[in-house]
Amino acid sequence: MAEANLATMKQLLAKSDGRDKLCATIQYALMFIHAGKPGKVKKVQGNVASARKVFRVMKPVETLAPIITDPFGTKALKNSEDPKLMFLVKRAQMLLMALYFGGDHLVWAKSAGVLEDAETANMAKKVSMYSWFGGSVCKALVEMFELSKLVSNTNAKLKSLQDREGEEAEDERKETRAKADAMALKRTFTVCHAFVQATLALGLVDALPLKPRTLGFLGVTASVMNIYLMLPGSFKPQLKAKRG
Repeated sequence: MAEANLATMKQLLAKSDGRDKLCATIQYALMFIHAGKPGKVKKVQGNVASARKVFRVMKPVETLAPIITDPFGTKALKNSEDPKLMFLVKRAQMLLMALYFGGDHLVWAKSAGVLEDAETANMAKKVSMYSWFGGSVCKALVEMFELSKLVSNTNAKLKSLQDREGEEAEDERKETRAKADAMALKRTFTVCHAFVQATLALGLVDALPLKPRTLGFLGVTASVMNIYLMLPGSFKPQLKAKRG
């Protein structure tokens, strides 16, 4: 068990996103501890927040990769049966998240002394946080649509298996339900995560009257949920071995 846990942690930390989310957990935990009061803990929290930026280099380009390679969505629309509205929501999510990362880079540039204009940095922070909010809402909408489609497809498949009898058919029905339940749980979890992030983004830009300790709690929650989503096999269905 210990070896398996170490292997899982190694896989997580091998990714820049994994290291970023681990640092984010520490950053928001420190925010929860200092509760907005000046001192050593708040200074360390600021240093950890700055240290995370190295893991986000080129993130805007990575986020926009599908738009860069397929600007008008010709391939995406051709290979998908989803409605065009959902395609637009996904594209909006990409653009908003790219703005979030781009604005965050400008905020870091101000703290690092590269950018001297405080007004520009303040505007970049607002654009970044509101874009994070919008991208999170888009993510929630996409996941809710996918959840609805999953339920519809699962019901259709189970209906097609309804008239079949025998042990093999029963095993197939159980497997279909287990896979659907695991995927539904993952999508529901992702929707909750998106709304936690959206609330955190509004709090960080002072659009919601949230205290530093509340923001710290939301940040830790969002980061831990993100790490859990990144872990391999987090929502793997428990399937019973078929009898020979």
